[in-house]
Amino acid sequence: MAELEQYFFDKNSWSFTKHRTWNRCRRQYYFDYIAPYLKAPAPVDVNRIRWLKNYHSRFVLQGQIIHDILDEQIGLYCNKKPMDPAGAMSHYCKKISQNTMMADELFTEYRHGKKVDEQFFTALEKSGRVCLDMFFETIWPKYQDREPLRHEEYDRFAIGDVDVLVKVDFASRMQNGTIVLTDWKTGTDNDEYETELQMAAYVLWAMQYYNRSPDEIKSELVFLKTGEIKPYPFYEEQLCEIQETITTDFQAMNARYEYEDFPARPVLRECLSCRFAEVCPEAGFHGDK
Repeated sequence: MAELEQYFFDKNSWSFTKHRTWNRCRRQYYFDYIAPYLKAPAPVDVNRIRWLKNYHSRFVLQGQIIHDILDEQIGLYCNKKPMDPAGAMSHYCKKISQNTMMADELFTEYRHGKKVDEQFFTALEKSGRVCLDMFFETIWPKYQDREPLRHEEYDRFAIGDVDVLVKVDFASRMQNGTIVLTDWKTGTDNDEYETELQMAAYVLWAMQYYNRSPDEIKSELVFLKTGEIKPYPFYEEQLCEIQETITTDFQAMNARYEYEDFPARPVLRECLSCRFAEVCPEAGFHGDK
């Protein structure tokens, strides 16, 4: 029977990221969220899995860099300092250049044998410039009359006995007192990612954190490439259903912790992007180059 370090139980929580991994591949979920906390003897190489957690897919690169840059810029604004669009753009291009040069060391796809494609990074730099221009010129002016509350901070709250972890990109208060929860998106609108669940979790957190009712909270996606704003209104009944979904999800995730209870769902593109593919015998390859 698997035994886990106490730290796992102290920090165990539901998150939208965990939910997505759970539904994409149970084996990946096991490697990411359970295996690093196994006590010896373990059915897997725990130290290697911990090391592999340092890598990520090239497809999350743009989002990570832009979110970090926007966090820095909003931080300047919150500290009564002017934003620096030119500096942000320079920082973005520099980070893309660094990652291009080190792609075969940093990204799972290249560690698994996929040839480095410089055109991918060229396109990434171009689209990132579009996102940053749109943010500074069109999007951010709409938020300047609001009170900034929080940005890119981890928060935990409880749904019954379940701890829930959220990280809202930007929370602000309108002049009429309405709390607005904003999620920046560098990609396109895609319902495949169950965004409604993610935004509902944010609203449930804000209801507790700010002691507000659902009609006093707005949630929205902002698409950085186009400037489009997509609102997500929620009602009490919807939020009750979301709470049940989260509770059921968490119970399923923690029913057992044995390796065999987390089967792989091998899909070539997903396996190429999975940082644990080289320790998963069902991935279809083993990281040989």
